[in-house]
Amino acid sequence: MAGGTFDKAVGKVRPGTYVNFVSSERESIKGAERGTVIIPLLNTDYGPAGEAITLTAAAPDEAMVKLGWSVYDDDASGNMLLIREAFKCASKVIVYICTAGTAAATVTAGGLVATAKYKGTRGNKLSFSVVANPVSGFDVSVYLDGAKMENYEGITSYADLADSEWITFVAKQTTPGTDDPISAVAGATLTGGTSTTTTNTNVTDFLTAAGALKWNTMAFPSTDATLLTACKTKIKYMRENEGKTVQAVVSNMTSPDYEGIINVINGYVLDGVTLTAAQATAWVAGATAGATYVQSNTYRAVEGATTVNGVKTHEQSVAAIQAGQFFFSTSEAGAVVVEYDINSLVTFADGKGESYRKNRVMRVLDSFKSSLMLNFPPNKYDNNSTGWVIMEGIGRSILKVYAEAGAIYDVDYDNDFKVDTENSFGDQTYFIVGIKPSDSAEKLFFTVTTR
Repeated sequence: MAGGTFDKAVGKVRPGTYVNFVSSERESIKGAERGTVIIPLLNTDYGPAGEAITLTAAAPDEAMVKLGWSVYDDDASGNMLLIREAFKCASKVIVYICTAGTAAATVTAGGLVATAKYKGTRGNKLSFSVVANPVSGFDVSVYLDGAKMENYEGITSYADLADSEWITFVAKQTTPGTDDPISAVAGATLTGGTSTTTTNTNVTDFLTAAGALKWNTMAFPSTDATLLTACKTKIKYMRENEGKTVQAVVSNMTSPDYEGIINVINGYVLDGVTLTAAQATAWVAGATAGATYVQSNTYRAVEGATTVNGVKTHEQSVAAIQAGQFFFSTSEAGAVVVEYDINSLVTFADGKGESYRKNRVMRVLDSFKSSLMLNFPPNKYDNNSTGWVIMEGIGRSILKVYAEAGAIYDVDYDNDFKVDTENSFGDQTYFIVGIKPSDSAEKLFFTVTTR
């Protein structure tokens, strides 16, 4: 009697009983999620130091009470600009407040002692007013830089203000042990908040914290050579020791030569504001994280950019590409665009060919690796002939997903995902996997014959 597995689209010629082993997970092959950027906020003037805060494109201002700013504001440190640039292409931005201030702003007025929730000079822009409520008690309003943030009606004690997200209120006690009554005050501004400068230790703390978070691309706006080296070391460790498919975008680093590092060397002008290469890392990180494994950012336009800051000549452009540098140029239509979506890898050895410098190819390889890790966790399948059939079926389903998306091509489903049955035994399973990542047509050559 004939037997074996079957393909519904092909069918069988001989009569017999045919059995396919299908994993219950097969219809929902897990893919790698993309779109998340992480940014260290340097020289901040407010917020909880050492805390990572996740912002979403759907609600970018959800954490305004911790940042002290709307992402649409222009703060002195330029951090909100970086967030806005990242959000042009990213779906999530994780921000990490590197530095705590040295003192929180405070004021005593209206029978209340008011202290900003966080240290830093931004707290000096907080104020509050107390007015008599027409029915009973008082109405208290909290302002930031003149804009009303909170309003409480009919309060009778400081305890009624306990849920303020901006100011911690306690009762003034002129007589120890006795709370002063609340009284009207037209406006009381908090003062005395002070900030501090971000140190290298603060930034290395960020790199340590980033290792425990889930993200795709890091924007690293620091220009300190020591920190740039620390960043590369961290990214390399995460990729090669922890299996995390991440990249970092740095600026003007000397010969990083690594597929996990994108090295930006110029910037652009945005609404009259000139962005340096360090500031442009935010947009590049967003574009890199937001691109799928079937997209290249070559010639992708920077929304809102008008001119390039640091235009390259033809000779400079060729040299920059050969050095593994990422830069902006101007398209034929006059838009500010990415010249070439490459990373900093320039040494092609240890199994890394020239295609490894292309970020689209790396997104295919990284996403494929993440898919394998998601779909083949330890202790899920039996390490025997039955389990091998199931695992090969899942692996070929992953190949099909990538092939149908256009991420890989020339797939041989019978041979491109196989269990090495001769060497698989005990708790060790070996696989033989082969893929051809697709790249974009970015260098087009025409031979035109006149007749």
